[in-house]
Amino acid sequence: CFASAGRRPPLVHRARAAWQAAPLALPRMPAAGSGSGGKTWAFDPKAYAKAVMHSCKHSSETVIGIFIGSSKGNVLKIVDAMPLFHTHALAPMLKIACMLVEQHCRAIGGLEIVGMYHATPHGAADLTRVKPIADKIASNFASASVWAVDPARLAERQFALRGTSRVQDDWKAIAPEAVSLSDEAISATLNVISELKYLEIVDFDDHLNDVSLSWLNSALFKGDPLADLPLTGCD
Repeated sequence: CFASAGRRPPLVHRARAAWQAAPLALPRMPAAGSGSGGKTWAFDPKAYAKAVMHSCKHSSETVIGIFIGSSKGNVLKIVDAMPLFHTHALAPMLKIACMLVEQHCRAIGGLEIVGMYHATPHGAADLTRVKPIADKIASNFASASVWAVDPARLAERQFALRGTSRVQDDWKAIAPEAVSLSDEAISATLNVISELKYLEIVDFDDHLNDVSLSWLNSALFKGDPLADLPLTGCD
């Protein structure tokens, strides 16, 4: 994930060797109710992988996407990622994209927009750039969260998202132990990245340029072991 789409990353083979050689450094999987404010953020492996893959495909650009899921008790399940933009997110296009995401959630049933993710070329986790979008999501979903992709963590085979959640009209860091994602999911994500599968992911920008491309990415993991990995930490 060291170059934009359309160019084979010159470091990908060395990155693959590093990932294979290094041991996984994983967050501990907490029981429901532990972590930040007693909450657990449980990631579906496909949602996590899609967010990371989106940032890898457009690593020289700022990317934005939406997380959808559901909340029950102290567990917030993030079940899918909707890649939106790798260009400047104009307000009208962002509004249309979010309306379509909401329609998708209603069609499935039981899901809603629960947060967003973003990434920058330098891996910055600063919320300032996306705060207006984050605040809007929080106005509709009180437990909204924002996740920044950290490429350094990815290269170290760690959970590669830094999270913040809405707490009393402010955004506070989510403790690493409040995140639930299996070691198999992190390993499988690294595998699809090393295979350059991230070049296949489609975001809303791509769909606007070619409406035949589906930004839902329903078949992205077809035939890949990652597709069958379960969501953990929400029992």
